[in-house]
Amino acid sequence: MKENEALSQYSKERLTKKDLNDFSIKLNDLNEKVDESLEDYLDTKKQYNQKQTTKEQVKAKKEVYEKAKERYNKAIKIKAFKNNLDNINSIVNKMDENDPSYQKAKEEEKYAQQLYNDFKEVVRSRGKYGSLEKLNDIAVEVKNLSFSYDENGPLVLDDVSFKINKGEYVAIVGHNGSGKSTLSKILIGVITPNHGTVKMFGNLMTPQNVEKVRQFIGIVFQNPDNQFIGSTVQDDIAFGLENKRVDPKDMPGIILDAATRVGMQNYLDKEPLMLSGGQKQRVAIASTLALNPDIIIFDEATSMLDPKGKREIKEIMVDLKNEGHKTILSITHDMDEILNATKVLVMNQGKMIKFGTPDEVMKDKNFLRSAGLELPFYGMVEEALEKQGLTIKSGAKTLDELVDNICKIK
Repeated sequence: MKENEALSQYSKERLTKKDLNDFSIKLNDLNEKVDESLEDYLDTKKQYNQKQTTKEQVKAKKEVYEKAKERYNKAIKIKAFKNNLDNINSIVNKMDENDPSYQKAKEEEKYAQQLYNDFKEVVRSRGKYGSLEKLNDIAVEVKNLSFSYDENGPLVLDDVSFKINKGEYVAIVGHNGSGKSTLSKILIGVITPNHGTVKMFGNLMTPQNVEKVRQFIGIVFQNPDNQFIGSTVQDDIAFGLENKRVDPKDMPGIILDAATRVGMQNYLDKEPLMLSGGQKQRVAIASTLALNPDIIIFDEATSMLDPKGKREIKEIMVDLKNEGHKTILSITHDMDEILNATKVLVMNQGKMIKFGTPDEVMKDKNFLRSAGLELPFYGMVEEALEKQGLTIKSGAKTLDELVDNICKIK
């Protein structure tokens, strides 16, 4: 069927999230120039009051500031995104509901409305916030990443490169000081690498767009007590939604859904003092899930929990992996956890020394031990039995598998 001509023309010329991202980066840059020129002007004015510079210098700095402010004010007055919405509104209003193109036009109208709403948010945030499109299915791409905390100090990360695809569960392991926690800080944009690049779904992370790229990511930290912000479970999950300006009418449903996914739906009115460490960590995961990030980083999320709490959190991580909608990165000392992962990334002295499946990583026991790591528990049992002359099938990933393999020994 022939598409409505006006709609066809609109589809060729319409604005997209890429246009909004380009505008956001430009606006952020203009805002920084306003801030820098204002600071420069005020410093020069102060110097003039102390008779350290001339009146002409103050005037020149003020002119630079005024021009920067003028460019910024001109940028925020653009009508392109409002005109884009008005155009599709006009097309939809003139169409008959029985037109075969009507549904597509309504979808375009919804997209344009969201784009305009995001534009207003970008203006309010002076270019810092907004949303990015996923340009590909590579959730995380790191290239030649290097970092040192001191200018002349040793490299904490040394030429690290890897790709993590959408939906994968990657365990990042390494002994203390291997660089895995520093890698986590770079991925969430807390620190900037000295060299190399980080991309999320094809979007290059830069100082100008780090807030937008960060919206792809949720993180669950080590200490559950440090993550509980609200006075109740419900308040804690709501906190992130409020910051994200989610419509209050939608919050109860989102909160209940997130709490149910981690088995905390019956604790919504409970205070943090009434919860165990594992339950608090489940609330932290629910708070992250409520924001619906594409990538969830678990940074030593089980290290401070008792065995029951660890098991519960690991089960949630496996459930998320099996759903296939989230990309999971788990930074961990727990070698048993790698058995659940799609891939394992091994760090040692700032270098990535291996990146492969759990079986590929575990088959070289001497390699693991040379990196200061030990085999998972089931692997240690298999190794102990082999030393006693009992050969069993290796690679058990659950206790049931291990028991079955032992029972098959002849």
